Amino acid sequence: MKNWNGILKILEIQHKNPQGDILWTKKNIHNILHQDGEEFLLRAAFTGGRDSSIIPDDYYLGMDNRIIVDATDDMDSLIGEPGSGGYDRQAVSSTGDFSVNFENDHWSAVSPIVAFQATSGNWGPVSQLFLTDKSDNTGFLISTASLDNAITVNNGDSVTVRIGMQLRDCDGTS
Repeated sequence: MKNWNGILKILEIQHKNPQGDILWTKKNIHNILHQDGEEFLLRAAFTGGRDSSIIPDDYYLGMDNRIIVDATDDMDSLIGEPGSGGYDRQAVSSTGDFSVNFENDHWSAVSPIVAFQATSGNWGPVSQLFLTDKSDNTGFLISTASLDNAITVNNGDSVTVRIGMQLRDCDGTS
């Protein structure tokens, strides 16, 4: 099965130290749409109805350290998601946090800047950013974007990220 770069792209991600110095930054990272994510999106669009119980109040961004990411991954595939140091999955509301814009003949949804903090110790290494519909492991693993290099977030550091979602620019060529 070929992995499809679809729906989510990290528009920008930065790792900063407590003084605000940028330790690492990357833009336009494509993702893998998981089979779970494909099912979730199709159920939300075509079986959820107007008063959908499928669409959550919040989506969650999380980080883990899988070595290999595949379209067949699900929430049980996560490896090394931090459990200490102040790490938490970060919620992005489905009811207003995303801006939806029409640019260059296409629609896109863009998240606000989301911040992960190391507030009570170090966490990591992490090398993947994932999107899910739950704060725990009972939901759908929608998509994952690889960071190229594993990072460790030291006490006081932050990782900020803004994601974009669209139904184009998904072939990984741009």
